[in-house]
This record gives sequence, C-alpha cells and structure tokens, in this order.
Amino acid sequence: MKRLTMALGLLVPVLSFAQQQPQPQNWHMLSKETDKVYGADVVKAYNELLKGKTPKTVIVAVLDGGIDTLHEDLNANLWRNPREKAGNADLDGNGYKGDVSGWNFLGGPNGQVTTESVEYQRVYYRYKDQFANVQNEKQVKKKDLQHYRSWVLSKSLLKKADSIAPVDYRGKEVKDDYFNIKDRFYGNANLMGNPYFHGTHVGGIIGAVRGNGKGMDGIADAVKLMGIRVVPDGDEHDKDVALGIRYAVDNGAQIINMSFGKRVSPERKMVEDAIRYAEKKGVLLVNAAGNEGSDIDSLPHYPSPFYMKGDKRAPNMITVGASGATEKGLIASFSNYGDQTVDVFAPGVAIYATLPENKYSPLSGTSMATPVVAGIAALIKSYYPDLTAKQIKYVIEQSVTKIDFPVTKPKSGGKKVAMTELCRTGGIVNAYSALVMAEKMSKTK
Repeated sequence: MKRLTMALGLLVPVLSFAQQQPQPQNWHMLSKETDKVYGADVVKAYNELLKGKTPKTVIVAVLDGGIDTLHEDLNANLWRNPREKAGNADLDGNGYKGDVSGWNFLGGPNGQVTTESVEYQRVYYRYKDQFANVQNEKQVKKKDLQHYRSWVLSKSLLKKADSIAPVDYRGKEVKDDYFNIKDRFYGNANLMGNPYFHGTHVGGIIGAVRGNGKGMDGIADAVKLMGIRVVPDGDEHDKDVALGIRYAVDNGAQIINMSFGKRVSPERKMVEDAIRYAEKKGVLLVNAAGNEGSDIDSLPHYPSPFYMKGDKRAPNMITVGASGATEKGLIASFSNYGDQTVDVFAPGVAIYATLPENKYSPLSGTSMATPVVAGIAALIKSYYPDLTAKQIKYVIEQSVTKIDFPVTKPKSGGKKVAMTELCRTGGIVNAYSALVMAEKMSKTK
C-alpha cells in the first residue's frame, strides 16, 4: 500500500503482514511475559480477570472518515439510535434526520465530500490578501490573532507544489455557514462515503465482535460503535470536528476515538470549546499523536490537549504514540512524540483489523494505536462503570508497562533515548494492569 496523504489516515506504508514481521496477527492483544511481544495484555486480562463478570455496554464514538455499517464483524456492535428510523424524518428531534448509527458532517442532501486539500493550503490562500503586508502580531486585531498565527505557520509549510489555490470541495456539497458554529444541522446519515476504510479499521480494533469466528476480535466485548464522519481524504475542518464531538456527547458516547490530525487549526477555539463540553459531560477523548516522526511539544499537532490560553491541558484527553512488537522496533519510526504532549504509547504497527466489504488487513499508524487505547478505556468503563473519564485516564496512564531501556528516537538517525523523553508516562498501555488498578479504585469509591 502506498503512503496515503489523507489526514484521517495517519497511516504509513504497509506491506503484507507476512512481509513485515513474524508476529501473530493479534500481537497487539498479547503479553510480553507469555508471548514475547510488547502487546497490551488484553488476552491475559480476559483469561485471568474478567471471567464470570458481567459488563455494561459502553458507547464509543468513532470520529473518522466513515465506517462500513454492513461489515460482518462490526454490524452487531454498531450503535443504534433507539428513537430514530432511517429516512428523511427526524423522529427524535435532534436536528439530524435518519441518524440511525451516527452522522456524516461531510455532505449535504445530494452528495458528500470525499477529497479535500490540506489545511495549511486553505488557510494561506484564504487570508493571503488580509495578512500579506502584516509585519507582526501588534498590527493584528485580537479577534484575528488565531487566524494570523495559523496563516504565518501555513506560509512556512507551503511548498512549490501548493502554488495553485486549493479547490473548495467542501463548499460544493456542505453549503453551511462555516464560521458560524451554531449552523450545525448539515450533512446526512450516510457513513459509507469514501474513504471509509480507515474508520472501519479503527472501529474493528475497538469493538469488532469477539468470539464469532470471523476475522479478528475487538478489544472491548460490550461496546456500541457510533460512526461520525468528519474527516475526508485530506485535512479535516475544525467546525466538523467540533460538531462531531458535540454530536457524540449529546447522543450518549462515553469515549470518543479521534484518529486524525493536522499541523494547522485556524478555528481552534471551536474544537477547544467542544473538548471542554465533553469534559463537562464526563466524556473521555483519545487522540492520535500523528505520524511525522516529530516532537509535538515544539511542532504542535491538532487537536492538541493544551488550550490556547495558559498551559492548562484537557483533563479528559489522552494523546497516543505508536509502538511496535519487539524491543528492536519498540518505538514506531513514524510516530510523533513529546514528553509533555504525548501521554502513552500503544501498539500501532501492523495491527490486523476490519476493512470494508468483510475484509481484513494490517495497517500501521498512530491511527491504529489510538483505538487500542480507546478499546482499553471502553473495557475499563464496561466493567467499572462507576469510574469517571478522568479516573479512567489516570488508570491507563499509571498502569503502563514501563520501558526501562533506551529506545530509538524517531527520525534521529538511530539515537537512543529514555522512553520518558518521548512520552509523559514512559510506557506502553497495559489492559491487565489497568483493570487491576480499576478494581482497586472502584472498591475505594
């Protein structure tokens, strides 16, 4: 598979599974102790901790490029809006007609967006006339400051290949008032617009049906997947992301998976307000660190866990880097990192999961590591429903498998560093240890 340009993909080149490494297909679920791979200890958790226990169903929203709602390994675990029916009626009165399994913010009544430009192209050409002669921030009105900062960054990212202004594919179909967050009832209920393979893969990692003898098992056994389409082949728009988060929260999602990202966020406040809304409602967000092999403490990747004002970070957000199966390639060479911004690492290399039309394949990226963490969060929430989003974040972070040997820093020419230089916790997520800690925390409540 070639490298994909889509922001939602956060994907890297993937060979056939057999060409990559002689690891089991489900290595990300296995254990260092028994299987000699740095998996997330999910199988061990089921075998030793969860037998005989009854979980409560957890709703996980998959903000992505869509999802195959007909897939043999996903259909039974899709969220169903109990007050809605397919069609053009809005029976539940939430403003989204026929939202049976979720919503698509990338379309209109007659079609949908599949391809888009990258954000820095859009920002550069949108504000070129307004800011071309501005010398510094003192010349910019306060209300325009974020746009100016985004424009300056976009200008630095511009390449010769970007010399032609991008086509506004979104404007052709969506036709909303983009800068008005209150204009939110646009889109349609079709979650299967291209490129929906990515969300299908992400959804499978979290919650493909377990034990049905088909394809692969998801991490969480009592989960309903809510599809929310906000990311095309290209960079997502901030407004769609913000409304996608709000839709998920308003419709009962307890965990939101966000396997996407970009370098420029001109309407960052919209997204931050939505993150704060999710925090207020007790919803956990799991966010991909990105795949440029960069230090995102200094080169931010959005959505960011840090707010624009001050150094406060969202207490309901986990940012995830990608790890491999063995000590030699433990830190994925493509993964972003940052000892302030990235919270944990999780398996994200050659993760075998669902693809459209009842297919399965391994993919690599922080996009794949993120749903590993979201799946563990759903597992914790389903067996310990009294734990809050902030407590689940704490449990996941405090229960990591600590890496006490030097690891290779991405894109450093092979430089070895301590794991604590790459993420806050210095470790890889561990479902078994997290559930043990969750049990103790639940008993003390």
